[in-house]
Amino acid sequence: MDKSRKTHCWECRRRYLVCDSAQPGCKRCANSGVACPGYGSEKPKVLKWLATGQVKSRSRRQTKKKATTPIADTHAASRGLTDSLSVMSPSPPALYGDVLNLGNAVEYFNSCIYQDLIHLNDLGQNPHIYPLSQAHVQSAINLPDYVRFGMLCMVLNHRLNKEGEDFNRHPLTEKFYRYRGAAIKSLRAQLSAETQGPSDLVIAGVLTLLLTDAQHSNTIGWQCHLQGIEKMIALRGGIQDLARRRGCGPLFRTLWFISLIRNTTCPASCLYMTASNLELLDIMLDHHGSKALPFQMCPPMLLADIIKISHLREQAAWLGPGDILVSDLSQQAYAILTHLLEFSPEEWAITKGHCTEDWTLAGKTYQSSVVLYCISSLHSVSVLPKTPVLSAMRAAHSQSLRDLLTPALSSLRIRSFMLWPLVILGVEAVHGDMAVRGFVVDELRKMSRQAGTYAPLTAVDVLESFWKSGETSWDACFDRPYVFTTQIAIDTSRISKEI
Repeated sequence: MDKSRKTHCWECRRRYLVCDSAQPGCKRCANSGVACPGYGSEKPKVLKWLATGQVKSRSRRQTKKKATTPIADTHAASRGLTDSLSVMSPSPPALYGDVLNLGNAVEYFNSCIYQDLIHLNDLGQNPHIYPLSQAHVQSAINLPDYVRFGMLCMVLNHRLNKEGEDFNRHPLTEKFYRYRGAAIKSLRAQLSAETQGPSDLVIAGVLTLLLTDAQHSNTIGWQCHLQGIEKMIALRGGIQDLARRRGCGPLFRTLWFISLIRNTTCPASCLYMTASNLELLDIMLDHHGSKALPFQMCPPMLLADIIKISHLREQAAWLGPGDILVSDLSQQAYAILTHLLEFSPEEWAITKGHCTEDWTLAGKTYQSSVVLYCISSLHSVSVLPKTPVLSAMRAAHSQSLRDLLTPALSSLRIRSFMLWPLVILGVEAVHGDMAVRGFVVDELRKMSRQAGTYAPLTAVDVLESFWKSGETSWDACFDRPYVFTTQIAIDTSRISKEI
């Protein structure tokens, strides 16, 4: 078939991607875990929320399949606010006996989760980090089921990951799936009832479910939630509207960051929204650049470079190695690399006014991480050549990142922000440094317990599989998209129920 006459499938057209027009469905959709809607003349329905278990992610490599815990019946969980969760052991102190309801979930948050986050306020007051009060409990009573059940899922998830593998996980896991199923049931009912498009609160509910699934394990298809959110936002007129809506700052920043970080840890063939992220960059810097993004300390100017690198990867993935356009991409890559090396973490840290040593350390850590992402990922798609100069630069920043992560991971203030840099170092460790591999694995496992998330353990599985594969390129590390963030929830206190 003549390339110029190819018909793009509806999903690739919606996402502004290059479609391969394969039959009966395109490979782009298959690699993204999406059911290709085909090429018909009639546009398919834009939005359909699927029940638990109806979406399956298609992986290019099938070597790491795990059994998924079956979803428990959701009817018992949907009876109301006072449904209880049976738990093993009365500690930590927020748990009374073996019953955990919404009120006790709030107390667990205050005594366990909030206590881990409170150190972040030393870096500069963060309006999204605060203890929950009885007023919050009373307010939650009037919120939809999917918000309340989402909070219970978040707390259960945190407890499961805090306790580790030696803990009797079955009772909590069963309750987690029960409440997760109830949240999805509530969302489906809400979406079916809405006539003017999804409200901000519905989008927040789905995003909460996405974060919960991303932090639970890599066997749950968090990507289907992200795709659902994208469709909801499209119905609302686009993400620019969300970015400017009062009270929706946490939603926009979280979505933007998840999309950005997901594009770094996926095959080049699965990249998406890189052009949109570039377009949103000005909005991000103008309206949100002065605010601390939840659970990351990457300087905004380096975030901009990450987006540009990912955009180069996406363009290169659809060009042949000898394509004349590759040389233009190479020039852009060298310009990005120059900008990265000119960045001054010390000057950036001074603008923060608090804990400049921690901000400087974080800035240096992310600078080396982004340099390595630039060189390694663009080597993988033949945009940057493997020259002695770039090899020496890569080795120097690998050693620098290893040296910087030791104090960064020891700091109560910034250790939660170090997941992505640890993954970057792990990818570099494929070149045979067993000491670095051991360091990365040990720190990722420790981070899982400290932050109460499964995402670092997912990173361990991905990296260990990569190290054993015999492959060394960036794209060979990631068989599908991953989102490596320790964020477990978003602030919904200012979000409206209306569109």
